[in-house]
Amino acid sequence: MVRDVVTRAGPTTTVALVYASTTVVWTSYALIAVALPFRFQALGLSVVQYGIALGVFAFGMLLTESFWGVLAFRIGSLRTILALGAVVMALFAAIDLSTSFITLTVVLGLFGAIVVFPVPLFRWMAMIAGGPGTEGSGTGRYGVFFGGGMVAGSALGPLLYVALGFGGLTVVVLSVYAGGLALMGVLPWKETQLPIVERGSFSLVRRVLTSPFLFAAGLVVVAYVALSLIVNFLQIYSVSSFNGTPAAAGYVIGLARATLLFAGFALGGTVDRWRPIRTVPFGFLLIALGAFATIFSASYAEMVGSTLVLATGIGWLTAGLLPLALETVPTRLQGTAVGVFGSFEDLGLLVGPVAISLAYANVGSWSIFVLVGALALVASLLSVLFRRIGRTPTLRSLGSGLVLVETVQPEKPR
Repeated sequence: MVRDVVTRAGPTTTVALVYASTTVVWTSYALIAVALPFRFQALGLSVVQYGIALGVFAFGMLLTESFWGVLAFRIGSLRTILALGAVVMALFAAIDLSTSFITLTVVLGLFGAIVVFPVPLFRWMAMIAGGPGTEGSGTGRYGVFFGGGMVAGSALGPLLYVALGFGGLTVVVLSVYAGGLALMGVLPWKETQLPIVERGSFSLVRRVLTSPFLFAAGLVVVAYVALSLIVNFLQIYSVSSFNGTPAAAGYVIGLARATLLFAGFALGGTVDRWRPIRTVPFGFLLIALGAFATIFSASYAEMVGSTLVLATGIGWLTAGLLPLALETVPTRLQGTAVGVFGSFEDLGLLVGPVAISLAYANVGSWSIFVLVGALALVASLLSVLFRRIGRTPTLRSLGSGLVLVETVQPEKPR
């Protein structure tokens, strides 16, 4: 049986709107996220309370990203997009109006649960936009626009907070998000016929959780543990171990994020040419090389170079792991699969800071690089073994911005 899913809108227009709305929406998120520590401080709340609230926010994302994946092909309509976007805007305003720890924590938990609603659908649309054999390139490009919005918001947020205060910043955030929501709304949803959605919720998730998918999901947990080393701990070890300054640490984090985004964009084509399973081991090897090189770095400059090698490995994996996870997933289940995959990414960002902080506190700063490097080496070895054992996809979905084709072998007569 062959099912054609056709959209009359050009693929260039559709994917351009996906990229543009993603950039604007996540710029608005980053604008307020980077100012949250100042908000907690201004309200007289402690760093511990801020950390707890952030944990609740992350847990909200972890709980619901799979849910939004299940609904991904259902929410692709103007009415649904605008309704969910209005809820997000209400939660942005509620963050500004909340003045107690309990209220802020509850609102941030709800915010985390809702703000990710378009991510599984848009990641999938960006991944398949170039057609079969370009999934790595599509994933890498999406990461550039998603991450670019985060970088822009992170850079402008503190400046706007100082100039306007948190209330004024919230007005800017609402205006920016409204622009992103408008871009989502003008997507040609009526002409874009998304894959037919099957009934069920938990049953769809269970069908996604095959051995190949779970293998790729386990690898992404390791990759995001490594990401937390840069995002959450570079500030600490660059100052304590390499005598850097907090300001310099900020520049290095920005440079590492830019390197990560560029690597995902530039190496996405390599993923497509070699196939994801052949490139994944090299991404983890770069992570291990960067982690172990940091231990032996004798200067701040060498530490920065090692960090950039590590970031390159993570960026390469961001282009390859999602296509690897979806290789054997039929088109009608891929929205669910992207959401579940995102939950494993969130899991890595939760596990990473806990494991790394325990190693740092109980063994020493050098141990966090051994931990990340060892995990990356194991992941690289398992990837090689998995490829050599052999994995024959039972289903290969093909897609482009104009036509999505799914080929399913007919069942044998019973």
